[in-house]
Amino acid sequence: MVLMEKNGFTLYELCIVVFVIFATIGNVLCVVRFVTSDFKSPYKREIIYGAGIISGAGSIIGYFNISDGKKEKGWF
Repeated sequence: MVLMEKNGFTLYELCIVVFVIFATIGNVLCVVRFVTSDFKSPYKREIIYGAGIISGAGSIIGYFNISDGKKEKGWF
């Protein structure tokens, strides 16, 4: 049996790396948006981002801009 040398990455490995990068960026966004929240009533934004950080769903939630019902400026 001859072993073939593998050159480069397979498509599967590349997809895993891209997924991990996007998940990490989403999680960082979730933490930044949680920390930059005003922590005043209503606490909708803080609860959703905090739950995302704790549960690991922050990798998806971080890409959503959740407001407390007040007019917000910019990304954060």
